[in-house]
Amino acid sequence: MNSKIYFDNNATTKCDEQILNEMLPYLKEFYGNPSSIYSFGKEIKDKIKEARKNIATLLNADENEIIFTSCASESNASAIMSAAKNTNKKHIITTKVEHASIIETMKYLETKGYKITYLSVDEKGKINLDELIKSITQDTFLISIMMANNELGNIYPIKKIGEIAKKYNILFHCDAVQAVGKVKIDVKNMNIDTLSLSGHKIYAPKGIGVLYVKEGIDFKPLIFGHQEKNRRGGTENVPYIIALGKAAQMINEDNYEINKKLKYLRDKLENDIKSKIDDVVIYGDIENRLSNTSNIAFKGVKGEELLLVLEASNIFVSTGSACNSEIAEPSHVLLACNADLDNYSPIRISLGKYNTEEEIDIFVDKLIKAVTMLRKIKSK
Repeated sequence: MNSKIYFDNNATTKCDEQILNEMLPYLKEFYGNPSSIYSFGKEIKDKIKEARKNIATLLNADENEIIFTSCASESNASAIMSAAKNTNKKHIITTKVEHASIIETMKYLETKGYKITYLSVDEKGKINLDELIKSITQDTFLISIMMANNELGNIYPIKKIGEIAKKYNILFHCDAVQAVGKVKIDVKNMNIDTLSLSGHKIYAPKGIGVLYVKEGIDFKPLIFGHQEKNRRGGTENVPYIIALGKAAQMINEDNYEINKKLKYLRDKLENDIKSKIDDVVIYGDIENRLSNTSNIAFKGVKGEELLLVLEASNIFVSTGSACNSEIAEPSHVLLACNADLDNYSPIRISLGKYNTEEEIDIFVDKLIKAVTMLRKIKSK
C-alpha cells in the first residue's frame, strides 16, 4: 500500500487547500506591516480585522476580546500567568488530565509558592464537580479545565464549571484546543473568562493560536508590545492569522456537519474492530466524547508495538499526546484513570475530515493482522 492513512488528527491536521490559498497572497504580494500608517498596511489590517471577526463569531465573543498568539500553549501560559499577576491569592484548581502546557505552567507556579489542586478523574476520565466545589478556598483565584481531552476525547461540563466559578467569583480559563470545530462554543453562555485555541487542529497551519479574554478582565501580557492593543507584542503573523480566520469561517459555514461524518466513521471503526477482535477496551467517557476520537487497547498488545507495525503499512496513529511522544513514560491521562496499562496499552485513533470509509476498512483489516501477529509472538 503506497498511500498513507493518517489517523492522528488530534496531534495536527492537514492544512486545507482553501485555507492555504487564502493565506498565500499575504506571503507574496501583500507583505506589508499592518501597523504601518500607509494604505498598503491598512489593507492588511482590514484583513486581520475580518479574521478576528470570524473567530469571534465562532466563539460568540466580541472582536476586541480576541488576541492572536503563536499557539495555544502560549495562550494557556498567558492566561494563567496573567491571572496570577493580578492577585495576591495563591490557589489554583485544575485537573490531572490537562494538556502538558497547562500542567507544566502549574508546576512552575508551584516552585513560586502557589498551591495547585489537581482534581482526580474516575476510570472513564470523568471529573467530579463536588470535588471541584470542595476544593475551593478563600485563596482560590483561578480554575483551569479543558473543554475536551486530547487523549480520551472526553467532553467536560464546561457550562456547569463556569457557573461554579462565577458563583464563587473565581476566574475560569478553558483550554478548548480539541473542542473547536467539534463542540459548539459560546463563551458568554458558558461563563468562560479566558479560552485558548490553536490553528493547526482545525486545518490551518502550525504557528498560530488565539487567546480569548473576556471584556473587563484585567489582562497582563506575557509578551510586551503595542500590537493586539498592547496585549501581545510582536509584528502580527499576517498570513497565519488570515488562515485561522478562514478556518473559523469554514466551521461557521459548515455548522458542524463534518462532525456527523466523523462520528459515523468513528462508530463504524469501533464496531468493526469489536466484532472481529476479542479482548478490546475503549478508554474514556464513551457517551460523552469528541466525534473523532477513539482510545482503544487490545489485551496483551503494547500500543507502541502496534503503532510501529501499522506504520510499516503506512498507517499512522499515536499512543497519546504528541507533546509527550518523546518522553518514555505512560500517559499521565491514563494513569489518572487507573488504567490497566500492563494488559491494555492503547493506541489513539483521531479522525479528520479527509478520512474515508475505505480507509476505515483498510485500517481494520491491517489492524486485525497486526494484533493477531503480536499476540502470537507474545504467546511463544
